[in-house]
Amino acid sequence: MTAILRVWRDRSGHALAIAAGLLGLLALGPTAAGAAPGDYKARRFDVVARAVDGGLEVSETIAFEFQSGTFTKAWREIPLSRTDGIVVLGAALDGTALTEGDGPRGYTVTRRDGRVRVEWRFPEVGASVHRFELQYLAKGVVYRDGANDVVRWRALPQEHRYRIDASRIQFEPAGAIVKSPETRRVASATMATSAEAATIEASGIESNGWIVAELRYPAGQIAAADPEWRQRDVRAREAAPAWAMAGAAVFVVGLFLLIMMRQGYEAPDVAPAEAAATAPPEALPVAFATFLTARGSIAGYQPAATLLDLADRGVLRVRETPRTFGRSYEISQMPGSHDLEPHEIETLTIAFGGHGEDVTLAKARGRLARQSRRFRTALDAELIARGLIDPERKAVRDRLVRTGLVMLAATALGSVAAAALVPRFQGWPFLIPLGLLAAALAGIIMGASTTQLSDQGLVEAARWRGFRRHLKSIARGDGDGRAVPSRWIVYAIAAGLAPAWSRYLKRHSDAAPPWFIAAGEDPGAAFAVFVGSDAAASAHGGGGAAGGAAAGGGGSGAG
Repeated sequence: MTAILRVWRDRSGHALAIAAGLLGLLALGPTAAGAAPGDYKARRFDVVARAVDGGLEVSETIAFEFQSGTFTKAWREIPLSRTDGIVVLGAALDGTALTEGDGPRGYTVTRRDGRVRVEWRFPEVGASVHRFELQYLAKGVVYRDGANDVVRWRALPQEHRYRIDASRIQFEPAGAIVKSPETRRVASATMATSAEAATIEASGIESNGWIVAELRYPAGQIAAADPEWRQRDVRAREAAPAWAMAGAAVFVVGLFLLIMMRQGYEAPDVAPAEAAATAPPEALPVAFATFLTARGSIAGYQPAATLLDLADRGVLRVRETPRTFGRSYEISQMPGSHDLEPHEIETLTIAFGGHGEDVTLAKARGRLARQSRRFRTALDAELIARGLIDPERKAVRDRLVRTGLVMLAATALGSVAAAALVPRFQGWPFLIPLGLLAAALAGIIMGASTTQLSDQGLVEAARWRGFRRHLKSIARGDGDGRAVPSRWIVYAIAAGLAPAWSRYLKRHSDAAPPWFIAAGEDPGAAFAVFVGSDAAASAHGGGGAAGGAAAGGGGSGAG
C-alpha cells in the first residue's frame, strides 16, 4: 500500500513546505532517519483459495525481506466489493499464531471505506526475513453465469509498492474450465491444472502488479445460488429501464414547463448588425454602455466599473498606497456637488458603507459584490425608463432563468436522495436528477438567448459593440497615435479589454489620467499596472490497462 505524506503548501508553490521539511530533518538528525521504514520486497506471495458454499477460503503467505531501516508492522487490505463480506479467521507470524488485539505482538482487524484491513504488529526489527500468514473467508464470491458457477478473483493486492519475486496461486477444487490469467506488471505467469487444483506460477511482479484468475465450474457445483451482491446487481439492471424512463419523463416535463413559460414572448422586430463607430455613440454612464455592449446582460463587474466612471468624472479619486508586497489602491470622495444617476448614488452608498471615509478599492468591490442586488435593481429601473429594456421581454427572461436555477437546486437535492438508493439500485436513480439537470440547463440557455433589450436597445447595442471593436483595435496598435481620452480607457476596462489596454498603456506612459495618484515617480507605468490588476479583480466580480471487475485485490505493505 502506498503511503501518502501530507504537507503544508503555501499559495505560491511548495517552497514553504520544502523549507519546513529540511528544517525538520536537521532538527531530528540521524535518529529520525534510522527510525523510518526502509527498503523491502516480498520473496514470495503464495495463495491457496478453496471454493466452499459459494465463498472462498483463502490462505495467504507473504515472505517479506526487510533490506534496510526498521519495521514494526505489516498490513493487508481486502476490498468488500463483489463479496457478501470478509471474515478474518486468523493470522500468524513466522509460523506462530497471533492473538487479535493491540499488543506489541499481535494483529488487528478494522473495517473502513469498503475494505477490511489486517495489521500485524511486532517488536522493531531491522534487516531480516519474516513470514506473514493470513486466513480469511470471502463470502459470496462465486456467482452464476448461465450454465456455470464463476470464480473471478484478484489473487494479489493491486496496491503494493514492493516487488514480489515469485508467487504460487492455487485454486481448489479441480474440475474447472480455466481462462488464461489476466496480469499487470508481471514478467511471467503460467496456468497449470491437475487432479487436485488449478495453479498459477508467476514471477517478476513489479510494484502494483496483479493477477486475476477466472475459473468456471458446472452450475450448482460450488454455489447453490447467486450471492447477495449479484442478486442486487440483477435487480438493479432489471429496474434500469424504469429509472431511464423516469429520468426522460422528468426532462420532458421540465422542458414543457419552460416552453409554456416562454409563451407570450415577442421576438424583436429588428436584428441590427454591429455598426462601425470610432467614438462613443453618446455620453452614457459606463454601466449603461457595458450593459449594451454585453447585449443586455448585467454582470458582477459593472458596479466596480462604475467606480472608475465616477473617478473619471471627478467624483472620486484613486490613490496607489505603498505596500511591502504587491500594490494596494484607495478611493476617496471629492468635495463638491455632482449630478449622479440613481445607480451611481447606490454604488457610492454601498462602496463607502454609507460613510464618507476613504476605503480601499478591494473593500469597496467586496461590498458591491455582496450587495449587487441593490445595484441591479436601480440599474434595471433606469434602463426601463430610458426605453432600453422591454419589461415584457425581461419578465420572460427572468422567469426562464429563475426556473432554471430552481431546477438546479432541485437537482442537488435529488442527487442526495438518489445517493441513498445506490446500495439497492446502483447508480441508476441518478438518471432522475440528471434529467432535471438537463432541463435546468435548457432553461438557463433559453433565458440567456432571450433578450431583454427593446428594439431601441438592440440598435444602441449594435453601435456600442462597434465602438468596443474600435477600442480593441486601438489596443492592438491600429490607431493613428493620437492621445486617447481617459474616458475611452474607462469604457475599455468596463468592456472587458483591460488586459490589452494595460499592455497598450505600458507603451504610452503619458495616458495616466489626473484622477489616478501613483505612489512612485512614474504614474504612467503605475496606471498601466492598475488597469491590469483592475481587470483581474473586476472580471471576477470582486473576487497501464486495467483488467475487468473482480473480487479480491486490495493493498499490502510494511512499515
